[in-house]
Amino acid sequence: MNSSIRSVNLPASGLAYCQRAEDLLEALTEAVHELVRLHEQQFQALRGGDLDSTRFDDLIHMANQRKHEAKYAYVHHLETHQCSMT
Repeated sequence: MNSSIRSVNLPASGLAYCQRAEDLLEALTEAVHELVRLHEQQFQALRGGDLDSTRFDDLIHMANQRKHEAKYAYVHHLETHQCSMT
């Protein structure tokens, strides 16, 4: 695992992140997108009159857990590795 620090294109932030932080941020981004996608599917089901749209509840719960895990892994890495310091 390469933990060298390099700049990331974050507008006006001036922050530098290591590859691990970038990977963790990408995992968080994917988790958020999955959660939004499931909410959108549930909304469309409700809007379409699907009375069994509660089938999304467990999927949304699990996706929300993955999002929280990804978020805390990212934040923990930034706090311990301090690669977000300028």
